[in-house]
Amino acid sequence: MTNFKERWQDIPFVTYALMLLNILMFVTLFLRPSLWLNGFISVKALLNGHIIGFIMASVNHGRFLNLLMDLIILYFVGGQLERLLGHWRLLAVYFLSSLASLFTASAFLGINTPTVMAGTAMLGVFGGFLMLGDAFKEEAVFGQIARQYWVFLFLTIGLQFIVNHNALYAMVGGVLGGFLSSMALGAPKVGRINPLNRAVSGLIYVGTLILFGFLGMNH
Repeated sequence: MTNFKERWQDIPFVTYALMLLNILMFVTLFLRPSLWLNGFISVKALLNGHIIGFIMASVNHGRFLNLLMDLIILYFVGGQLERLLGHWRLLAVYFLSSLASLFTASAFLGINTPTVMAGTAMLGVFGGFLMLGDAFKEEAVFGQIARQYWVFLFLTIGLQFIVNHNALYAMVGGVLGGFLSSMALGAPKVGRINPLNRAVSGLIYVGTLILFGFLGMNH
């Protein structure tokens, strides 16, 4: 029984569930294009209680290649992070990163701007690994992985700046949201994080969302 429980806990089933949701969302909107607008969300709509719309936008992709790339990232990177942070923490980091990217974009584009956040939620997963590299500097493995991911993120965000700089805001918000939320949630499977750092990260996350929401309203 103990071995079965340990094996079950080691399975990144939240990652698999998120992958399935992303696939189902893409297939649904491909088969029913009339529902396409349901896959977008704005801060104003979210504040009006459109929670389901937020979840849908957090697993929505506009192109198949984007979906395929993000599924690969989620499988390898998300699966690793889930084993390190735990199941519900990975789920929280995913959607908190999505939320952070939405509010960050609204600060520059306005709270009525509809958007999708699946790709930026994936970047939040990278933000979780950057947190591990920062919080556990004594672990050489985390430091090495974090440095590799920093290079990947700089290249990705730099390319996006050339292609579509408006998407840059959401991408940066997703990474920072993943970093701050994972720091605030902690990583007990890895080790103890200074409670002050966790509290400050949580306050910065919440304070930034409030600030960006206010800026978006006055954009």
